Amino acid sequence: MLKTIVFMGMPGAGKGKQSELLSEKTGFTVYSTGSELRKLVTKGGALGQNIEKVMFTGGNTPAWLATYLFQRPLIEGSPEEGLVFEGVGRRESEAKLFPEVCQWLNRDFRVLNLIISEDTARKRLNKRREIEGRKDDAPEILEKRLENFYKDTVPSLEYLRSIGKVIDIDGEPLPDEVSKEVWEKISNL
Repeated sequence: MLKTIVFMGMPGAGKGKQSELLSEKTGFTVYSTGSELRKLVTKGGALGQNIEKVMFTGGNTPAWLATYLFQRPLIEGSPEEGLVFEGVGRRESEAKLFPEVCQWLNRDFRVLNLIISEDTARKRLNKRREIEGRKDDAPEILEKRLENFYKDTVPSLEYLRSIGKVIDIDGEPLPDEVSKEVWEKISNL
């Protein structure tokens, strides 16, 4: 079975939930760029403060930081260790570097693109904000995040699709149904 999976999709597509469900099924370690960034924010300092400013305005962290964060588990882990990434390759420069790193480390990978509508994204993130209180899910910040998705992540997906690494998944159904489709599409890779 393939040992490196990347979940991509617009905000609210279910990347975190699907990463968690896949990890439960496979034992793979989940690596979430957003979670790593939130940890750095809690540490404070100049880095944490700058990350917080970017996150709570709906922007993107510098490509060098995102690249560092996703390279670390690839470099430190063994090729036999299963990894599920959530939130990597959001810009084309990152998306082009990820395959290079994986190839050099003899790790094949696939990107599972969770497809949802903007309406679904807004509903899900409003609900998550009510439940979890995440500031980056506020409506005005979500609009900036959606803008960044179309400006940055869509070209990344197009690049990854051009090299045959993207599998589209319908992200609209309930999580268990989406998880079933994810498993059907990757279990033979």
